[in-house]
Amino acid sequence: MSGSLSYVAGFLAMMLAGISNGSFAVPAKRVVVWQWEHIWLVYALTAMGVLPLGLALLLAPQVIFRVIAENLVMTLSVAAFGISFGIGALLFGLSLARLGMAISNAMVNGIVVLLGSTGPLFIGAAELDARGKSLLFAGLVTLTISIVLCAAAAMARDRAQGAASQRNISLRSSLVGVSIATASGVLSSMLNTGFAFGGRLIQKAEAVGYSPILASLAVWIPVLLGGLVINAAYTTYLIQRKRTWHVFWQGQQAGNCWLRCFAMGFLWFSAIFIYGYGVSLVGSVGLVYGFAAITAASIMTSNVWGAVTGEWQNSGRNPKLMMTASSILLLVSFVILASQRSTS
Repeated sequence: MSGSLSYVAGFLAMMLAGISNGSFAVPAKRVVVWQWEHIWLVYALTAMGVLPLGLALLLAPQVIFRVIAENLVMTLSVAAFGISFGIGALLFGLSLARLGMAISNAMVNGIVVLLGSTGPLFIGAAELDARGKSLLFAGLVTLTISIVLCAAAAMARDRAQGAASQRNISLRSSLVGVSIATASGVLSSMLNTGFAFGGRLIQKAEAVGYSPILASLAVWIPVLLGGLVINAAYTTYLIQRKRTWHVFWQGQQAGNCWLRCFAMGFLWFSAIFIYGYGVSLVGSVGLVYGFAAITAASIMTSNVWGAVTGEWQNSGRNPKLMMTASSILLLVSFVILASQRSTS
């Protein structure tokens, strides 16, 4: 594939990954029997454990038994990034419950892209020329303004919906939700930094003979297992404290809940797996621009789903205008970031 075609295909893959990531929480909308901890535990086990390990055992077993097993120091270092990401993912789940899908995705992913796009530059995994740095700066400034508008829209929406339903949704409550989303974004950015840091593991897997997309499992497995430890531990603690293990198998809706939570995990893991493939096509610069692009696509997708599923009902005109402006700025940032052509 020529350089131009690889670049286009890589960014199309990242757009697809963004759509999948922005849609992953949709199946949970109709899970009414399980509580948050039940949903999140099954999702985490699927996305961070069963799928990456199962895919490797099925299609690339030497990634586990040779690459990871023979490079334990590097693997544990990558897993440390995963633990930070895991805390961020857990906080994202809490922000979903407080702020809804559209606001949570916009705020968390916006902050993730600010930090996750620059992380590979700081650790030396990617380099940009002067033009590239200018485009990155312009794109990230646009994203920052979008995040601020999104946070303002969240607080305005909460106040309007509280007044419409005669519920008292205080400014403090909204700020708590925004703070959780902010902390989630900061810690979740370690996912991309960990992926960049583990580049040598991917190279070793390619040397064994695996394609770039399968070789990426050499990094995704330790990063995601690190995240799984945190998410599984906290949700298991909540379920045990409340003594609600029986919810998993009792009731007519149990099977449907399992399928929906598995779908959440499948959509999320598919997103990062496709993202890794896109980076392999675009080159190391994809760790910077590609990560920003997938995040912008994810936020746009979640905004659409948020509108479709009624998250903005009874919110009034001003919050919707602010969120629309935020979405437009996101789209502008996507165009800016996608305009950088890889020269690698």
